[in-house]
Parts: sequence; C-alpha cells; structure tokens
Amino acid sequence: MTKRRLLVYGASGHGKVVADAGRSAGYALAGFIDDSSFKDGQEFFGAPVLAWERLMEQRRLWTDAVIALGIGDNDARERCFGLVTSAGWELVTVVHQSAVIAPSARVGVGTVLMAGTAVNPDASVEPGTILNTGSIVEHDNRIGRFVHLSPNVALGGHVTVGDRTHIGLGAVVLPGVEVGSDVRVGAGAVVTRPVRDGLTVVGVPARELQRSRGESLGRRSQGR
Repeated sequence: MTKRRLLVYGASGHGKVVADAGRSAGYALAGFIDDSSFKDGQEFFGAPVLAWERLMEQRRLWTDAVIALGIGDNDARERCFGLVTSAGWELVTVVHQSAVIAPSARVGVGTVLMAGTAVNPDASVEPGTILNTGSIVEHDNRIGRFVHLSPNVALGGHVTVGDRTHIGLGAVVLPGVEVGSDVRVGAGAVVTRPVRDGLTVVGVPARELQRSRGESLGRRSQGR
C-alpha cells in the first residue's frame, strides 16, 4: 500500500521530531513548510522546504499530501492550525508507534504524540497539543488546546491543563491539580496546588516567579 505523503509545518528541531514520529506512524515524509522565505527551496532533514505561498501556488502537485504541525511555540502553532484548516488542507494527528493511547481516551486533531508517551483511560487531549517524548497523561486528565507537555512531564490523575500552557522538561503536576491557560511551568517543577491563568511557576514545590519592579511597571503602562 502506498504511504500517504506528509508535510511538516516547521523546518526546525521540533519539526525533525514530528517528522520522525510521522515516519514511525507510516507516513512518507515529503517536505517541510516554513514561514521564512529564506528557507524556501532548501533541503532540511533530507526533504525540501517550501514557503507557504509557494505551496499554495503548487497545490495541484500536493493534492494527496497531509500536514502535521511541527511548531513548538504554542501561539505560533495555534496560528498555523487556523491557517492550514481555513485553507482546506487535511491536518493529521501523528502518533509514534511506541506511544500508547487507551481505548477510552480522546485525542484531538493536529496533536502529536512522540515516542514513549502515554494517554491513559478517560483522558482527553484537545486539538493542536504536543505530547513530547516520554510524557504521561494520566487517567481522567483534561488537556486544553495548543498545550505543550515537554519531554518526561508527568501529570497525575484528574489533572486539568488550560489552553496554550507549556509545562517544562520533567515537571510533575500532582493528582487533581488545575493548571490554568497560558501558564508556564518551569523545568523540573512540582505543581502541588492550582495555578491561575497567565502565571509562570518554578521550583519544588512550584511557586509564582516574581517579576522585577521594572517589568511590573512596564506591564501596567501597557495596560493604560
């Protein structure tokens, strides 16, 4: 059977890992898409790079291709998700062959599951999320849209994570804790209590990272 051709949006280090997971999942890597016109026409990770504009101009040559999101930044990935879907391209969920998804779990479109990840019973993962290498989404978790769980993140049961939150390398969220939207959790942190929207937390146990006085003043000025 002919493998489906895969285009990875993002010619970057993260894009390489998505491409590798795509190959593991049975796709044929056909190229990368990148917003930088400088990269257009170059070769990256053994495949050609196309600027989005050129891909649209040559769309008739790619009617059988599907797209996976290879962008690590949550806001940029959300933007690309909208761009790809509004243009009518098929956006796929990429699941490395070593990843495990429980039959009762739900994983949204455009999500990527890297090697060694686990999504356990009755967990739900919304569209556009990254479950990076070795991350664990325990039973009954609720993971929002465009979240990034870095390698070796472990979420206990009944954890909630809001949209566009980034949980750093090796961080742990204890069972039942709610982490808000647009949160940044530092590498190695242990989150033991709820985290409000927009905060950055670090340490063991995780605490809010205090801004300098200058940063606080700058933010208040911008708010005016």
